[in-house]
Amino acid sequence: MEIVVINDNATFNGGSSNVALQSAIALAERGLPVTLFSAVGPVAPELQNVAHLNVVCTHQREIADDPNRFRAFIQGVWNGPAAMTLAKLLATKDPTRTIVHAHVWMRALSPAVLAIALDRGFRVTLTAHDFFAVCPSGGFFVHDRKQICQRRPLSASCLVCNCDRRAYTHKLWRFARTALQNGWFKVTSRIHHYIGVSQFSIDIIKPYLPSGIPVTIVRNPVNCSDAGPAPVGKNHPFLFVGRFSPEKGADVFAAAASRTNVPAIFVGAGELASTLRQRCLHGSFPGWLPQRETTGALRQARALVFPSLWLETLGLSAIEAMANGVPVIVSDGCAASAFVKNEVSGLHFQSGSVESLVKQIRRLSDRTFAEYLGRNAYDEYWKDPWTLESHTNELLSVYEQILRLAAVENG
Repeated sequence: MEIVVINDNATFNGGSSNVALQSAIALAERGLPVTLFSAVGPVAPELQNVAHLNVVCTHQREIADDPNRFRAFIQGVWNGPAAMTLAKLLATKDPTRTIVHAHVWMRALSPAVLAIALDRGFRVTLTAHDFFAVCPSGGFFVHDRKQICQRRPLSASCLVCNCDRRAYTHKLWRFARTALQNGWFKVTSRIHHYIGVSQFSIDIIKPYLPSGIPVTIVRNPVNCSDAGPAPVGKNHPFLFVGRFSPEKGADVFAAAASRTNVPAIFVGAGELASTLRQRCLHGSFPGWLPQRETTGALRQARALVFPSLWLETLGLSAIEAMANGVPVIVSDGCAASAFVKNEVSGLHFQSGSVESLVKQIRRLSDRTFAEYLGRNAYDEYWKDPWTLESHTNELLSVYEQILRLAAVENG
């Protein structure tokens, strides 16, 4: 078996890219020939000099960062240089024993790389870290209204809805790109196997996928060691970790923290930074922190607040909090609410409601209750931890299933 991992970035830059790169390294360490195919460098040091791992990077910009907007427009629809480079790479591979695994492709690589692999007869699996396989905006979210979108992707009502965070013209471009991806190139209907990161996300995307395509949930790896439950009863700050953008709900937490006057720490950065500082005058804003320091802040918190407004497919910071025995106050409209059991390992609140969040923050002023939730969260996580080893085992099971089915179909 050989694996070609497709991901926009060759750098560990959070979230889905971290999962893609970690899995590429782990698969190579199992002795399997792995190629990471990416567009945006630099290539992370961790990817260099790894036995059985080859990295191919076209060294292009993310389309959002390219000052030449016409070039970005074209690249986002069909990245010709990346398509040609991938075609040359795949010409050296055997389609009967090579899996092409796509993670993130919309920021730089474009749908072209998926179409090229499929056209050449390779078995392609796709991890739905987001909803770009079917939704033009990737999130089923109307940004100016801060509402979940209930429209059918690529329908007439989808076309006329100005859901993009920037401008309607950008929405029209995204609509056209997705229409080409799933209409002209028929990418979505030709994927051989979908991988979901949570049942929550699969339930959302599956109605828009062709029936009969296998879908498997593979848990993302969580980079945590067992340090025992954090002393949450002695801790006071409430913590937010993530982008300071409207859909992440950081402003909801800022308003609630201001109302309750609890110590509040905002780890991250983004467009709402100045708004958050004004809304929560006593808040602490250290910016993005290295993983070790983020874990340290987490273990010094009374609770993690996960106030996402949109259909977050997982929420790794919530899982990391559980691994450290820290209660999570989570919005009831995202996938993390399925892992954080209300009143057991954390608390749920009504998505977008400052009042509801204020109520739950005040409940954790009870030190004994906070310790009870934290200990339950810790026990729940460590009875079946989300390790890189288990993630890799689950991936290999999917790959073997794909190749077995291919062998049957080919006689």
